[in-house]
Amino acid sequence: MNAQALPAFQNGDVSQDDFLHLIVRCYDAMLQDFREAQHAHSRGDEEQLMDRIRHAQDLVTELLIGLDYERGGEVAQNLGRIYNYMLKELVAIRDSQAQQTLDRLIAMTGELRDAWGQLACAG
Repeated sequence: MNAQALPAFQNGDVSQDDFLHLIVRCYDAMLQDFREAQHAHSRGDEEQLMDRIRHAQDLVTELLIGLDYERGGEVAQNLGRIYNYMLKELVAIRDSQAQQTLDRLIAMTGELRDAWGQLACAG
């Protein structure tokens, strides 16, 4: 998600279908970041690992700030908790547990991506 996407959606410049597809693409990018971070970790490439983690943090942050708690109610609250958990995990990632942490984040993100993908296809 980019900085212009959320305001454009809130102003009515982006359709709900486009917005749903944008969220799915955001999850796809997060999954790619997590997988690339795993590969970087296995190669011992700390710089690439941290670059991918920072990028994933940016994406999660965009999803978090894009939540509409008023219209989204309990779903938005639950997503907020998930996104905050993900951010906490990414910030606290440790070398000895990086693979397990990334595995968990990939599983969570994959489930979220699939759910949003179904919404996007149904929309």
